[in-house]
Parts: sequence; C-alpha cells; structure tokens
Amino acid sequence: MAWYKNEGERSSWNQLAKERGFASWADWRLQGYARRFECEKADWGFYEIVNPEKVVSEWLGGPFRTWIEKYYNGDKTKSFTELISCPEIASSTTINKIATDYPVDSIITALELADGRIFIIEGMHRSCALSLMNKNGQTIPGKLVFAIGKTKLVELPPVGENTYKK
Repeated sequence: MAWYKNEGERSSWNQLAKERGFASWADWRLQGYARRFECEKADWGFYEIVNPEKVVSEWLGGPFRTWIEKYYNGDKTKSFTELISCPEIASSTTINKIATDYPVDSIITALELADGRIFIIEGMHRSCALSLMNKNGQTIPGKLVFAIGKTKLVELPPVGENTYKK
C-alpha cells in the first residue's frame, strides 16, 4: 500500500509502465519487482526508526539495473554512505530538494535478508537524501516509519528489465 501511494497514484509512473509494455504501474511493479523479491513470502511490519538519517546510511540500495549501471560501478549494491560519495548523487537536484524538505509522512519499503542486511526496494532517492542529511549533520526531528519485510532470502536478484516479457 505504501509503495502504491508513493508511486502508483502518479500518472507519470503509470505512463512509464505502459511505455514499457505493462498494463499499469501495479502490473509493472508486481511482475518486475515484488515477485522477483518474493515480497509475498516476507513477514511485513511497520517500524518506527529513530535517527533514520544515520540508520539508513548503513542500509543497502536495491539491486536495480539502472542503479547498478549508473551508481554501483557494476557491483550489485552499495550502502547509502557509499552512494552519496558519488558526485552525481550528492549534487542531484531531486535528492537535495528531498533533503531540504523531507516528506516525513512518506514510507520507505525495505527487505531484511536472512543475514540481517537491509535493502531498500522502494525509496532510493529518499534514502539517498537521508544519508546526505546525515553527512551534512542534519536530522529528522522524531522518527520515521518504514515498511520492512523480513525474508528468508540470502540474496536479492537484480531487477529492472523494464520491459514486459511473457
């Protein structure tokens, strides 16, 4: 539900899904991401995180094709502390705007793997903004709510074909 509220209600996301051959945003995310990450098998809960800018800095970015190609230097993932060392991310207008006026009512979605590593699967730009805030000594007053699914998976498969395949 949080993922849909963050993306699914935006016409631009639905248009992008259709351009990629999917019937809707939900079809795109379900086939391309949720099923591949076995989200339906995870034990989901909402968690309030104190000092989220510090905590999220140590979490990992999801294994998304575009992020792997552009920001992970070919690795499968990077921590958000590592990601904000990338000049393109640190100077991103979008990420800096989020850091300046963080949407405290939004919910980031993550998966916690069997070994305890936590991967962001929705909310990459907001997570980069939180890490940038941490680096700059900025804090979120209070706490943020995260949707975290605990899974038995030991790895997440790379995703992001971004085109429909039957």
